[in-house]
Amino acid sequence: MDFRRVADLLFEVGMLQRTPRTGYRFLGSGQQSVAEHLFRTAVIGYALAKLHGRVDTARVTMMCLMHDLPESRTGDQNYVYKKYVKALEDRAIVDLTDGLPFGDELKALLDEFNACSTEEALLCHDADQ
Repeated sequence: MDFRRVADLLFEVGMLQRTPRTGYRFLGSGQQSVAEHLFRTAVIGYALAKLHGRVDTARVTMMCLMHDLPESRTGDQNYVYKKYVKALEDRAIVDLTDGLPFGDELKALLDEFNACSTEEALLCHDADQ
């Protein structure tokens, strides 16, 4: 098992504390890091899952916590930016998860979020506002 890959992931998660969300800059006021956004999204997702009652609450919460992890490599993109620039998020996900002992599980979670094909993913998207 390559613990270096786990250490790399943990370092990248730490970088999200210093990665600003670009939407606030675009709007001209406020500030928030990607890490702050992920925490808030996870709490909202947890509450939505509990209110829903028929979804896997732990999966929703974990998906909300991880959904912007690739931004440690791509940076945060606001809605206007996404209209004109294509980040290689799929490649970032593969590079991020490759070699991790739990990489397949993490990749599946991120793919599920991006596909928005389950009730859990839909709730995460609702929380991610």
